[in-house]
Amino acid sequence: MKIKIGTRGSNLALTQTNMVADSIKEKFPHVEVEIKIIKTTGDIRRDVPIGQIGGKEIFVKEIESALLNGDIDLAIHSMKDMPGELPKGLKLSATPKREDCRDVLVLKESGNLEELKIGAKIATGSKRRAFQLKSLRKDLEILPIRGNVETRIGKIESENLDGVVLAAAGIHRLGLEPENMAYLEIEDFLPSPTQGILALEIREEDDTLHDMLMELNDEKTYIQSQNEREFLKAVGGSCKVPVGAYCHVEEDKIILKGMLGSEDGNQLIKMEISGTKDENLGKILGEKMLKILSSKVYLVGAGPGDEDLITLKGKRCIEEADVIIYDRLASKNLLNFAKENAELIYAGKISANHTMTQDEINELLYEKAREGKIVTRLKGGDPYVFGRGGEEFEYLMDRGVHVEAVPGITSAIGGLAYAGIPITHRGIATSFHVITGHTQDDDELDYETLSRLDGTLVFLMGLKNLEKITQGLLDNGRGKNTPVAVINWASTSKQKTIVGNLENICELSRKAKLKSPCLIVVGEVVNLREKLNFFEKLPLFGENIVLTREGKNVQSTKEKFHKLGANVITLPMIETVELEISEEIFENVNSFDYIFFTSVNGVNYFFEQFLKHKDIRDLKDVKFCALGIKTKIAIEKFGIRVDIMPEKFAGEDGIKALEKVLKKTDKLLVPRAKMGRAEIVDSLKDLAEVTELKIYDTISTSTEIESALEEYEDYSLVFTSASTFNNFYKGVEDKSGIFSKAKIISIGPITTAAIEKAGLTVDIEAKEYTIEGIIEGILEEKNV
Repeated sequence: MKIKIGTRGSNLALTQTNMVADSIKEKFPHVEVEIKIIKTTGDIRRDVPIGQIGGKEIFVKEIESALLNGDIDLAIHSMKDMPGELPKGLKLSATPKREDCRDVLVLKESGNLEELKIGAKIATGSKRRAFQLKSLRKDLEILPIRGNVETRIGKIESENLDGVVLAAAGIHRLGLEPENMAYLEIEDFLPSPTQGILALEIREEDDTLHDMLMELNDEKTYIQSQNEREFLKAVGGSCKVPVGAYCHVEEDKIILKGMLGSEDGNQLIKMEISGTKDENLGKILGEKMLKILSSKVYLVGAGPGDEDLITLKGKRCIEEADVIIYDRLASKNLLNFAKENAELIYAGKISANHTMTQDEINELLYEKAREGKIVTRLKGGDPYVFGRGGEEFEYLMDRGVHVEAVPGITSAIGGLAYAGIPITHRGIATSFHVITGHTQDDDELDYETLSRLDGTLVFLMGLKNLEKITQGLLDNGRGKNTPVAVINWASTSKQKTIVGNLENICELSRKAKLKSPCLIVVGEVVNLREKLNFFEKLPLFGENIVLTREGKNVQSTKEKFHKLGANVITLPMIETVELEISEEIFENVNSFDYIFFTSVNGVNYFFEQFLKHKDIRDLKDVKFCALGIKTKIAIEKFGIRVDIMPEKFAGEDGIKALEKVLKKTDKLLVPRAKMGRAEIVDSLKDLAEVTELKIYDTISTSTEIESALEEYEDYSLVFTSASTFNNFYKGVEDKSGIFSKAKIISIGPITTAAIEKAGLTVDIEAKEYTIEGIIEGILEEKNV
C-alpha cells in the first residue's frame, strides 16, 4: 500500500509531515509513503499581510484541491491554519499528540515581556498576538511580519527589532534553541485555537486510511481540538479577527478559555466555561462571547431633572435600549420613550439607602451586556460629573464590552439656570468650580483653597454637609454676607430655592425642611436670581398633571402643559386598535349623503383604510360633519372641507346640528369606536337612514398607578373620556389614598357623569371640551 502525503514546502511543514510519515511507517512497516510538496497562496504571496490576502484557507486551499482530485491521499496541516468548515468530501482523521501550545517571545536581549524597554519594537503577523501584547503593554510598538520561523527570527537583527512572537510548537519541532526566549503563559496570553495540533485531512470515503491513522490518535488532543474548533466555528474566526482559545482537560472535566476581539481591536473579551466532554462547550462559549461583542452599553446623562433637557442622542439611546437601568435623579417620564418590551430596572441611591451598591450596578450592566442586549444606563445630570460614569465605563471596557458615554446637562449648570442663577456673569464671576459636597468624615475638603478661589462655587449632593461647608468657608476667610442659594429638586415641579448667606443659610434651609437632592451655590451670581428667575414664574409651575389619555395622543398634550411649567406624569389608560372593515362599505361610500365623525381617531382610522381602496375624489358629493375643532382639523388634513360643526362638542350637540339639515331619506355614515355611546346612533336614526361603522376599538392598558404616583404629595388627574376614567378607577387598589391627594379634572359632561357615578367630585370641568379648555379651566382656577 502506498500513501501519498501533501504538504507545504517550509522546513516546519516538512518536519511535521515527516513526523507523521515516520509514525505511519513505524505502525505499518509494509506501507510505502511518498511526500509531495504543494505551494499555497500563503507561500507565494509573502509580501502581503495575511488578513489582506484572505482567511485561513490561503495555507490549505491548494492542498485540499489536490486531495479532492486524487493527486494525494493525505494532507498534513497545522490545525490552526484550518478554516472552521471543511470542503464537501473531506474530513479530519486522527489527531496526534499536541506539542506545546504556548506562544513564545524571541528577544534580541535576555529578559521577558515585563522587562522590555518602553516603546520596544515587537513583530507579529497575528492580530490575536498584537492585541494581546497591547493589552499587556500599551507602550509597545507592534510591527507586521511574514515569513517562516527561521526568517522571522533572522529579522530581529536585520530589521532592528526587539523581538518577535512565534508558536513554541514550531520552535520545538524544528529543534531550534534561540538564545533569548520567554514563554507567554496561557493565563495571560491565549494561543490560537488548536495551536500545536496537527491536522490529518483525508477524503470522506477513505475508511481504510482513516482506521490506520486512528492508531496515531491522542484522545486528550482530540477533545482539545474538537472544543477549540467548535469555538472557532461559533465565532466565525478568520485572520481578520483576533481569536484565541485553549481547552484544558482534567479526566472528565473540561475548562475552555476563549478570547475574541473586534476587527479594530477596540474590544477584546476573555471568558471561560467548564463542563464535560459530552457538552459542546466551544459552541456555547463562542455564542456567549459573540453576544457580548454585539452588545452596547450607553452611559447617558439624563440632565438635571426636566425631561426636556435630555439630548437628542440620549433620547435615541432610550428608544433603542433593550434594558434601561435608571437612577433616582433621572426623570421617570423619560422611560415613556422606551420600547414596549424594554426591561426597566431601578438602581437609585439615596444616602444610606441604596437599592444597589455600585459594585452590584457594575455587575448588572455587564450581565445584561453578556446577554447581547443594548443597555442604556440613565443617570441624572452628566455621567462624568460625580456620576461614577468613569468607573462603570472602565469596568465594562476591561471586560470587552463596547461602551459609549453620552453627555448630559449637569445640574451644576442646568439646575442653576432654572433657579435664575447664571454660573458665570460678566463683571461678577468669570470662573466656576464644581465640588462634591458628599464627603466622608475622613475625606475633608480643602476649604482653605476653596475660600481663595474667585468665581462661583457649586457643591453637588451637599445638603447633609451644608453646615460643614459654610463653616469651612467662614473659618478660612469668606465673608459672612457671601450670597448662598440652596436649590432642591432643581428644574422639576418640586423645585424650591432658598436664598441667604453663609451666616444664615443653614437655619433658612432647616426651616424650609429641605431634603436631598440639593445644590449649594456660593457667590455673587446668586443676587441675580430675583431678576433672572423664569421657571418658578411659569403659570403652572409646581403643578403635577397626570394625563390618562391614549398613548398615541399623549405627547402633544403633554407638551402643552409642560411649556407652562407643569410636571407631567403620563399614565395612558387606553389604547386604540384598528378594526377590519368590509371593502363593500368603501365601494359604496359615494352613496352616502353625509359622514359624521365624532373623534380624531375615527377620522384617521377611516381614511387609513379608505385610501387603500378608493380615491379621495370619490367623496366629492359627500358632506362632512365634525364634532370638535380637532376632529375638523383632522378631516381638513385630507383636503376635505367640513360642512357642519356644532358650537359645542358633546355628541348631543352634533345631533342638534345635523337635525337642522338631515332629511329622512338621507343616508348618514357614522365611523366611530366599537364601544361608542349607543344613544348617539339611536337618536340619529330618527333623523335619517344611518349606517354605524365600528372602525376602531378601545382597549385598556396595564399601568402601575400607585407606584407611579407614590412620590407626589398632590396632583391633578386629567380625564379626557369616560373610558379613561373607568379604566383608571378599576386599576386603583388604594382608592382613598390615590383620590385623597388628587384634584379631578374632566374634559366635559359625559366624562363628568362617569366620574360622579363612581361617587367622586369633579373639581374642574372644561367649558370648551378640548385640552385647551382644560388648561383654561386650570389657569382660571389659579387666577392666572
